[in-house]
Amino acid sequence: MITGNSYRNEEAVSAAVATVLLFGGVVTIIGIMLLSMMPVIQELEGSLKRNDMQSQMEIMGHEITLLSESGVPGDSSQVELVPVDGELRWDRLRGGMWYSASWHEDNTFRIQGALDLDRNIDIRHAESNVQAVCYEDMRLGPDRPFLFTPVEQSDYVLVTPKHGLTIPLGPVMVEQDGKEFALSIGEVMRLDSDSQISSTHDLTGLQVNGDGGAILATPTKSQPSTGKGQHWAVPIPAGESTIEVFADDDLLVQWTLDGQSGDEAVIEPLGVRLANSWSKNVNISNDAMLEIVTDVDAHLLISHGGKGRTGLLGEEGNFVSKYFMAPNSDGNLTISNPNENAATITWRNGGVSVPANQTSIVPWPPTGVENATTIESSESVQLQWSVGDAGMMMLPALDTGQITGLEFMEDNSENFDNYTSEEEDYSSKLGHSGNSGIILLEDEGATRCIAIDQTASGWISTTLPWKSMNGLPEGEVITAWRTGEHPASIEITLIGANDDSTHANLATAWAFHISRLTYEFDTSITGLEVAWSAGAIVTNHPELNPAILVGPTDRQGPGPRFSATVPSLHPTETSVVGSGDMDLDLELTMRESLASTTAYDVRRGWIGPYGDAISSWSTNSLETSEDWIVNPGRMDLLNDYTGWVPVPSYGPSEAVWHTGGEPIQFNLQISSIDVHLTEASA
Repeated sequence: MITGNSYRNEEAVSAAVATVLLFGGVVTIIGIMLLSMMPVIQELEGSLKRNDMQSQMEIMGHEITLLSESGVPGDSSQVELVPVDGELRWDRLRGGMWYSASWHEDNTFRIQGALDLDRNIDIRHAESNVQAVCYEDMRLGPDRPFLFTPVEQSDYVLVTPKHGLTIPLGPVMVEQDGKEFALSIGEVMRLDSDSQISSTHDLTGLQVNGDGGAILATPTKSQPSTGKGQHWAVPIPAGESTIEVFADDDLLVQWTLDGQSGDEAVIEPLGVRLANSWSKNVNISNDAMLEIVTDVDAHLLISHGGKGRTGLLGEEGNFVSKYFMAPNSDGNLTISNPNENAATITWRNGGVSVPANQTSIVPWPPTGVENATTIESSESVQLQWSVGDAGMMMLPALDTGQITGLEFMEDNSENFDNYTSEEEDYSSKLGHSGNSGIILLEDEGATRCIAIDQTASGWISTTLPWKSMNGLPEGEVITAWRTGEHPASIEITLIGANDDSTHANLATAWAFHISRLTYEFDTSITGLEVAWSAGAIVTNHPELNPAILVGPTDRQGPGPRFSATVPSLHPTETSVVGSGDMDLDLELTMRESLASTTAYDVRRGWIGPYGDAISSWSTNSLETSEDWIVNPGRMDLLNDYTGWVPVPSYGPSEAVWHTGGEPIQFNLQISSIDVHLTEASA
């Protein structure tokens, strides 16, 4: 029997156990270290994602700027976005911006809450009485057609595509009663007046009743402070018409109609209260487009068939005024005095007194006057020119000075028809006598004016004359933009007291709903993004703090000049969203001049989570101003700087363009770009 000795080495066991425990401790420590380093690793990864998408969006932004500032409709570009991780999405409801410009010295105009989708908009104009405010749906977006509803008194409608800074590449698609028509620039189409008309582009149109009528034609782009213009493209019906252009200056008139054209210079005669005019009688066999170009601001009067009547604009751009310019065409001048005092109306070598709350008619032009003439009244009145014994026209409102409002003074018409909004915020009144007349065709979102009649140093609350979309899902909001139940971007006109005028066009503001293209990603926290919005590239990385990577583009100088083109991106209905490589097809569909004139106060505000950051970024150059360093917040003492300035009492998301009190040569454009986002092909 063999026996053996065995024993346990306690020291070895202890050493082995210690080694295992040590290894476990090391692993635990490493795990803890890795866990503690994860946020750092994630932040480094987040920086990579942000910087990568920033560089890609800068390339995209460059293409957008080229299209928006120098492109013509139909120009396109393609950009590929390749996310490291995360998703590309459209944010239609949290982006937007606004500009405002005042047309008179020492006037300001501010707006608040214009894009929050409810019916409340606050305005601020502390310098004088605010008589009225007018809103217009700009219809920005690829699926938001212009809608027109003719009045039942018209027999037919003439339409032609509206001219602008650029013209559509292809034909404009017009739809009525389920039938679609292609209409090219320069063409005129006659449509029925018994159903609504839809168009992919804005139209210039006339509503015609019978065999004659008269209109004061709206310019392609009116001067905001006067309503005058230098270009018209208006359809006129077949038959005989008289065309008159009148202005308070020397005139060069270029005209084109039915294949014929010509130009003529007319010198303004010397003499007090005399203006200048050019007229032409035409007879065309088919409906055609009349195009007129002048070298100075003027009015255009068209009378057809030797009958009709139309209101005359005052020199401040509204139908209620003390100062008018009347044409030289033979007819009658109807003067309506809505005041409690008699009105004394004077012109060269003559005049008339109109009793309180009465209307007077005088033959026109007066004896011895062979040109257009200026007219002055002691009270604010309304004037209309007429020829023949029949006519149809929209009566101007007394409270707003435009054709929409709530207070009207009836003239000598036989019949009146009221058109009141569903919310009863505004109405229009059609006056007609006989069986003939012509009125302009306005789209459903055209000027809707609300009477204010307040003087206040603070905010004035107004009601937007459309339905509220506040709190509704995004799909319902987009549908409301398409149907016109809520405006898809807004133009706002302020009407009020200036000098001795009660109804002057004081200022204009434009508020744009602009879709944001966002790249959403996560680090140690969620909800981070890099986004493109109205020309700016922004991010909330790191820690959800808003920051500006690339600011919006504008142009300035030399001297007190400011110019900006607002790039308005809109996704098409078939655009996709999500992760993966994406192709963006960018196509410029419209570029329009909103203003090109002298302004005295220009402001810009931003809507959404980056408003304060963008406005602060725009004013960084103030750091170089010694005047601002010595007297911060004192714009009246800021003489060594031109550019954006924040006004602390107004809030950081708004800035004013400072030129040291000099008038600003102001130019503002809007470019609408359709974006088709698809997955990149392999």
